[in-house]
Amino acid sequence: MLCRVTGSLRNLALSAAVSASALTASLGLPSQSRATDLSAPEPLSLVQSAPTSPASAQPQQAAAPAAAPTPAASHAFMLDDAAAETPNIHGFVESAFKTGYLTPRGLYVQNSQLSWQPVVGLVFPLGDFGPLKKVAFVSGIWNAVDTYEAKTNPRNGPWDEMDIFESFSGTIANDFGLNLTYGAWNFPQTTGPHTEHNLDLKFTYSDHFLGDSGFSINPYLDCWWAIAGSSTVVLGRAGGTGYFEPGIVPTYTFKGITSYPMTFTFPTYFSIGPSSYWDATHTYGNSIFGVASCSADVQVPLSFVPAKYGYWHADAGFTYDYLINNSLLHAGEILSGNTDHNCFLGSVGFGVNF
Repeated sequence: MLCRVTGSLRNLALSAAVSASALTASLGLPSQSRATDLSAPEPLSLVQSAPTSPASAQPQQAAAPAAAPTPAASHAFMLDDAAAETPNIHGFVESAFKTGYLTPRGLYVQNSQLSWQPVVGLVFPLGDFGPLKKVAFVSGIWNAVDTYEAKTNPRNGPWDEMDIFESFSGTIANDFGLNLTYGAWNFPQTTGPHTEHNLDLKFTYSDHFLGDSGFSINPYLDCWWAIAGSSTVVLGRAGGTGYFEPGIVPTYTFKGITSYPMTFTFPTYFSIGPSSYWDATHTYGNSIFGVASCSADVQVPLSFVPAKYGYWHADAGFTYDYLINNSLLHAGEILSGNTDHNCFLGSVGFGVNF
């Protein structure tokens, strides 16, 4: 039940992997240059050039043929060529602390005390493939650990979940984005769900509707499919089903403090899918709508940290979810005891990309 981190972190990580002219991090982190953008050292030369004498000092003579390079010299040149190539693999670490665990699908897994949700990953820039530009592969692991169950579950303690994700992303015509993510969601509990396998295809558009105002709307459509495993909303169909999520991510960056620009985002979406996705037996209704969600988040770079230690940031946010589907409400009651259609969640955190 991986929270909505992969798309943002994909952009975050790519901001470390590409130059300023490439992908812009949707979370507002400064774009980083690749090692290959730096100036290369001058080529190594083992033959000293003879000084040029003034024409008036002596007659011009034919230049002597250059000596053939020795094996040692050739080896030195090979070492120099190898040294010019640098790694182009990057990574990210995020550490979020939330007042509960509420999935993007509206399932309230934990609504008491603190939920720590760290995620780590690596980014492998792959280049351009025809019209698909700035292609990258991202691989990472997300976890959920909560303080409420720390003393009540003797087998796995506070550990709730571990999700593995593998993602390909790219852009078309600069502003249109494609993201394909495979996820395997794992649960350590003895009586927990079976591993949930899923695919997530997301279409995004980085708009310019408001010109150079610094404000963008960023509409998207997320097509999510459950391949196999337990139901991702507890009471719904197990595998072979899915839903659509249309949404927007209004974004504005306040640059009043040059070294600490503040990026505000307001993710807003709703989910719609077959009624069996939410309720396999239609016990609680036949609604095709799942959840309506709106968040307000802010992120600021920690520019006082030297760049040699990575590019750090801090963030905070607030989320309001309305559980449209009655089945979601009953599923949350089973897991966390929640009985309210209105759900609120706060968060603070920090992270680094390199």
